[in-house]
Parts: sequence; C-alpha cells; structure tokens
Amino acid sequence: MIRIGITADWDEAGGKKRQVLNAEYTEWAYGAGMAPVVLPAIPGSEDEALAGLSAIILSGGGDIRPELYGSDPEPLPTEKFSHSERSAFEFALVWRSLRLNMPVLGICLGCQTINAAMGGDLVRHLDDPGARHRRPSPDRPATRHRLHVAPNSLVESLYPSPDTRVVSSHHQALGRIAPGWAVTSWGPASVPESIESAQYPKALGVQWHPERTPRSLFSENLAAWLKEQGEAYEKA
Repeated sequence: MIRIGITADWDEAGGKKRQVLNAEYTEWAYGAGMAPVVLPAIPGSEDEALAGLSAIILSGGGDIRPELYGSDPEPLPTEKFSHSERSAFEFALVWRSLRLNMPVLGICLGCQTINAAMGGDLVRHLDDPGARHRRPSPDRPATRHRLHVAPNSLVESLYPSPDTRVVSSHHQALGRIAPGWAVTSWGPASVPESIESAQYPKALGVQWHPERTPRSLFSENLAAWLKEQGEAYEKA
C-alpha cells in the first residue's frame, strides 16, 4: 500500500496550537487503498515530509493571504485565512514535489495553492448570488453543480458523464492562471474548476471536494488515478 501525504492546518486557541484536518481526506485515501500520512505544516521540513511518500494531497481550508500572490495585503471582511505557517510549508511542498515529479492532487484551497505557488493569482472574493459555488449558511445542504470539461484533458478522462455533479464550497477562485498551466474544467458562471500542466502531468488541482462524495464514480476515478500515479512513482 503506497503512503500518501495529506497536508493539515494549524488552529490556535487558548495559547495552544493544534493540528486540524477533516477526517474525510484520510478516509477517502484509505478507502481507495492508500495509506494516509498527515503532514504537519512545519516550514523547513518539506524534504523530510516527502521522504517515503509516493504522492501528496493538498487539502482544503481557509484563504491564502493576499500578499503571497501579489494582491493588496489589507484584509477583506469576508476572508478567513489559513495559518501563515501552512501557506509557507505548502508553497515549498508544491515546488519540491513538482521538481521530483511526485504526484500531487490539490483540493479546493490546494488547487488555489498550486496556482499561487506557480505564479498565478486568485479572485479574493467570488460573487456567488445564486449559491452555486458555496452554500449560503452552514445549515444548508452542500452545493452541487456540473462541470464543463476541456477535451483531451485528464479531468475529461475521469469524468463519468455530463450529468455528474461535484460538491463545491469555496469563497475564492482561480484568477490569473500560472504560466504553463491551463484550466481544464469550469463550473457555473465559467468559474475555473481544475488546472493541469503538460510539464507536470502527474499534478492536478481541483476546486471541488471529491473526498465529500467518496462513493461517486468520479471521486473513485480520481482516487484510482492518484493511486496509480503513486504506484508508478514508487517503482521509478
């Protein structure tokens, strides 16, 4: 069973710092036949974190601080940031894993992290009056929508049918796409939903949450792809 690293965030309360990661990520990976390893966001530990791993998942979470992608550092009222140590760790993790040609899957924030780390930027607040990309309140059901996928893309090869819906929950969105990367699927209002790169065919960023629908064929296909890429990396 391959070992797959999954990034976590820090939560600070009462003078203590604790690691946080939704169990859905580890359960999805384990259910697909991968052994999940939770990665604490310790800047400078990236090489050690990657040792013994065959792939990584950049998990979802809060917003990336705007100064990290060249935007106005003044916070917006709608922004809830990930821990600064997490962003520093994940940016470096992206650079190192891509250099090693290690398989990378970025989910929601993870997709945005790939884009920002590679030179793109973000839409700091995605207007969503129809609640098609995030639910308006925590007590409402999760938002689901279909994708429009680019021909001959990795996402197209994994997407079961045009009727397949994905679970979406994001406050920000991809803005300027990083050099060498391309948008390969779109959601409502043409919001980018995935990015791929010909230079890094083992890397994929998805804006939706496959771990929240682990039994859907699309999520199963995505997990199987990551496992297959990880097995190939382990044997290389």
